[in-house]
Amino acid sequence: MKQKLLRELRSNLDYMSNVERRLAEVILQDPRRFVSYSLGELAELAQVSQGSIINFANKFCGGGFPALKMEIAASLPDESDTPFSVVTDEDSLKEMLQKTTESIGDALKNTSVLNDEETLRTVGDLILGAKKVEIYGIFRSAVVATDFYFQLIQLGIPATFVSDVLTCAVSASMLGEGSLVIAISSSGQTQDVIDAVRLAKANGVPVITITAHKASPLAQLADRVLIAAPSGNARSANANEVRLSQLALTDALCSYLRTRLDADGNNRYFKMNEILSSHNVKD
Repeated sequence: MKQKLLRELRSNLDYMSNVERRLAEVILQDPRRFVSYSLGELAELAQVSQGSIINFANKFCGGGFPALKMEIAASLPDESDTPFSVVTDEDSLKEMLQKTTESIGDALKNTSVLNDEETLRTVGDLILGAKKVEIYGIFRSAVVATDFYFQLIQLGIPATFVSDVLTCAVSASMLGEGSLVIAISSSGQTQDVIDAVRLAKANGVPVITITAHKASPLAQLADRVLIAAPSGNARSANANEVRLSQLALTDALCSYLRTRLDADGNNRYFKMNEILSSHNVKD
């Protein structure tokens, strides 16, 4: 759980109020120094009221200012931790590859830290219990939605995916009991996906979202939220990192689903694999 709060603050900067963002930026700029600040010193440095600091602490760590300092102290990286890698114009292609893989590794670690066992297991069980799984993803997120769809049907789990901006809402309006929506959006702000989710929720359909921001509008509508985190390096290609984190989450979910299939599920799984294998080139 080390560095969890720092990762959470970094991931949610875009969805904080101006006051919250000023406080978060002071913390993230130098978390080691932050733990030495008094309440008055922090208020002056961030140009916020002491009451705002206490509200911030209650929101993000469930306690007052001392609790926030303790949690930040527990989140501090080791002195030996490698700093985030930033690709520069002077880098060779090999160096760019090395730095990119390091950033991707950091993004996947962040994703692992920010998603707890209970939420992951609940999401997996919701998928297993659904009569129909409908996955929404537009533009970049459509790549993840398509891959997830193919993995689910290979497991014999009834699923569809929708990536068209008009079809999302139409399809959501026809969902009912036994359905489950999985909405994938890196930003959590894709209006067409949000509209579709609202329609699904109006029909009593549970919604899971996979996004980079748990404070985003889409996440606020969802019953369960999975966080696909970036590396936290502001100058890196965050959208690409989030997409790979989303793929890691869906891969992990499918691994869990495979171990939980009942006898009928296993029969569907093996039948689906026979069908897929029949399309391979024969020796």
